[in-house]
Amino acid sequence: MSMYTLRRWMSVRGGVLGLSSALLLITGTTPAYAAASLSVTKTHEGNFARGGQGIYHIKVANSGDELIADFTLLTDTLPSGLTIETLSVTKPVGLLLACSSLNGGTGFTCESHSPLLAGDSYTVDLTVNIATDAPCTVTNTATVSSVDAALLDSASDPTTITGGDCNSVDGGSSSILPVNLSGIVPLFNNISTNNNLLSPGATNATNQKLGINAP
Repeated sequence: MSMYTLRRWMSVRGGVLGLSSALLLITGTTPAYAAASLSVTKTHEGNFARGGQGIYHIKVANSGDELIADFTLLTDTLPSGLTIETLSVTKPVGLLLACSSLNGGTGFTCESHSPLLAGDSYTVDLTVNIATDAPCTVTNTATVSSVDAALLDSASDPTTITGGDCNSVDGGSSSILPVNLSGIVPLFNNISTNNNLLSPGATNATNQKLGINAP
């Protein structure tokens, strides 16, 4: 009788343990398919102007369903003609993040020193100075990676710069039109022999109203 009772208790106990193991597999906090996903996006506000300032927004996120235990590194090297004025960060409470500028303000890095939880993100608002001779178009690229480079992403943001010869039609010439019409259609409109408007290749004539000389 005692042996039967013992066997029965062990059988029930084993069934409970087996059920508990199954429940752990079904409802565990870290399912077998869980994975972290590190991403970066980059945008800017409007067009930038030579001699002025512009603002970039860089967002780093873990859009996966598992935390990123390794440290992450965000790197942004600015294109020619742009330098950092200010840098501010919005981040979750508890995320340890260290940001610093590089090479006299020509870029920056942000390194996390604590896990980036699933669904968490941080944003860098970057104000830059635009040189008076900056190119009319630049592309700013940011890259983020885990320490072991197993997770890696980058984002590029083409930016239009206005001012100076960037405002001309042909992007650099001082002429209104990108072609030279001199010598193609000589045109003159003479009011008098002492007050006339002469195009190259035309001839003056007294009191003519309008004339077109084909080359």
